This record gives sequence, C-alpha cells and structure tokens, in this order.
Amino acid sequence: MSATQLTSNPKSATNNEAHAKLIAELQGQTMHVPDMLALFSNWPSRGRNKFYHRLKADIDDIVQRCYPDDFSRKKAAKNNFAFFTSIWYPDVDFEHLYTGGIFSYWIFAVDDLMDANGEALSLDLDASTRYREQAINFCRYWLGLEPLPPQQDQEPGTQSTPPPPQTKSTISSLASRLFARLPPFHPSKPTSTPEPEAPNLPTGVFKEFGQRVCRHHSLAFRENFAKEIQLYFDHCEIEQRERLTGKTSPDLETYMSIRYYTSAVRLYCYITQICYGVEMPQWLVDTPEMKTVWDETDYIILLSNDILSAKKELAAGCVHNAVPVMYHQGQPLSAIIPHIIQRMEESRDRFDDAASKIYEMCKGVSSKQPELLAAVTQYIDGLKTISTGTIEFCTISPRYGLEPYFNDDGTMDVVL
Repeated sequence: MSATQLTSNPKSATNNEAHAKLIAELQGQTMHVPDMLALFSNWPSRGRNKFYHRLKADIDDIVQRCYPDDFSRKKAAKNNFAFFTSIWYPDVDFEHLYTGGIFSYWIFAVDDLMDANGEALSLDLDASTRYREQAINFCRYWLGLEPLPPQQDQEPGTQSTPPPPQTKSTISSLASRLFARLPPFHPSKPTSTPEPEAPNLPTGVFKEFGQRVCRHHSLAFRENFAKEIQLYFDHCEIEQRERLTGKTSPDLETYMSIRYYTSAVRLYCYITQICYGVEMPQWLVDTPEMKTVWDETDYIILLSNDILSAKKELAAGCVHNAVPVMYHQGQPLSAIIPHIIQRMEESRDRFDDAASKIYEMCKGVSSKQPELLAAVTQYIDGLKTISTGTIEFCTISPRYGLEPYFNDDGTMDVVL
C-alpha cells in the first residue's frame, strides 16, 4: 500500500522540515538495484491473467461510479488495480479474479483516504479515527459478523462526515446502482442489527466483496480475516500519527513492525485463499510453520516494494520507506540496498524451509484428507506468485517510472 507522505498541515510543518532535509539528501543519488526476480528463480512467475481486459472494464466501471470528478477518476484509474490483480493471480478463473480485483481496489482506495497527500482525512487524525471505526464495522457487517463496541473515548453512533459533495442519500443511491448486478443477499446477523451506512462510496465497495466471501467461506475464516482488517486499520493510525508529527522510525525493525500490518500483505494471505477457492484448516493456520510462511511473504513483498517504489515515494514527500529509514540511521545508499537484498534472501530461505515442513505435515494426514496436500501446495505457490508478482508489477507499471533505468542484464541504476 502507499506509504505515508508529507503534508501541508501547519501543526507538523516544523517537524516535517526534517523529512524534507532527508529527502533532499537522497534525491539525485543513484541506487543500484540487482535483478530481484533472479533471487526467486525457483518460485513461480506466471505473467498476466487472461481475463485482465475483462476485469479492467469492470474495475474501471466501479472507479467511474465511485468518484464524482474527472480528476479523482483519472487518478484512481492510473493505479490500474486490474493489472495489479492479474499479475498477482495469473491463473485463477474470472469470478475469483474479480473478487480479488474489487478487494485490491478497496484496499488501495481506503489507504489513500487515510494518508494520500491532499485528502481531508489524512490531515485530521480525529476524523480519520472515526472513519476507521466506521469502516471496520461496515466490513464486519458484510462479513456476517457483529459490530465492535464503541470506543470508550467516543460517543456511540459518532460517524465521520462523508467527503463533499456526496451526501448519505447520494451514497445510498449510487451504491444501489453499483451493486445492482448482485442477487439479494444478507449476512447471517440478528434482525436487530441495522445495515450500516458506508462512510463513502469507495469504502462501500467492500459490500460486494463481503457478500462474495460470505457465500464461500466459513465463519471462522471470516472472523480471522476481520481481525486482520482491524490490525491493518489500527496500524494505519500509528503510521498516520508518525506522518503528522514529522517522526521518522528510529530503526528498520521499528519501521517494519508497523509496515508489517499497513502493507496489507497479511490481508492478501487471506485474499490468496479466496482467489484460489481454498481455505486452510485452522490447525494448519495455527502452526509456527504457516506463521513463518505468512511472515516471510510479508517481509519479501514490503521490502521489494520499498526498493522499487523509493523514487516515487521520495518525489511524493514520503519517508516511511526502508530506504530513507536506513539512510536516516547514517547508512550510505550503496550499503542499504545490499542489506535489504540480503534480508529478502534470508526471508526466501525461511519461507522455503517452513513450506517443506508444511508439505510433510499434510502428507501425514493425506490418507484422511487426500485433497489437502493439493490445496496447500496451490496456496503456497500462490503466496510465492504474489511475491514475484510484486517485483513484476513494480518494474512494469508506469506508476513507478522505472523503465528508463533498466540495464541489459536485468539490473537497474535508479536516479532517486
């Protein structure tokens, strides 16, 4: 997900001078990047899903409906959520690809609402906190779960004000059109629980996603997924506080402890199950080996993304990235990239070791559950694919502007 950015908030202007100084020191330097796909030569890397153009048409339609002005529409369309999803899930059928695509749109959209430069919520921590609470309960409802109790320091029923010019009636009207293609569906909830209002149209896209998940996944799966959504939003608040106060993470470990959640990779550990139409048994999810697989997937994706997005993020005023964080510690740029690459290699090896142990565990129960090993193998290959897919997407997408910096041997020399 997009990293935090400098803002024009007068309360943080003085503190953000330190950010500006750090960015000025880095910009203009050349960052040598090795061929990162070569690090994962034994992992799947399968190109783009054949349903990409069909998905793009559907996602573009959602973008058109969710944004009231041409500027916002064009900005959202440039992200090309369909391209991203098609590279991450190159061999799934259209219905599963579509489910992953609308989630990808949703997570990027809500992330931008909270931290993109110029967004009202990104400048107002209190309003953003209210938005997060409202969004969490909206997600829980459409996952068929009970809402969370109101926070003690917030009056029950308090809601963030939807961004102008949309009114609640406008949101309800447009949302009805947006989801008209779906058959009637209501989560399994007490009749006393009213359907919540979406905070805004982009957040409201979760309704269709949640409906699809409820049709195919267990209550336990949805509860665990909702907990990860909560962790994502909670850590977005920590990240926003850092941005608004001009704080820079003191070291890489502190930075990664936050990005571990705000990267949303843990959410995609569930989305990958959804897109492949599988559901890992809880006993397997609870093993240290599966935790390792998830952890290392997270680290590989966030670190590779940080390298490849560093130029773009510095240009946007962002210092919440491993490259400026390590530079802020006094490490030269020439040492930072090799260090990150080494960590990625170590994560890859830990992933492979844990995956091998998972395969052995599944073979031990294959006589009772013969389909388990095939499902687990498909899932773990899926996590490998979203890892290599991150590198492919970041290097190909115009969003990152890396094409001029490629060398013939697959390396890059990126001028920050």
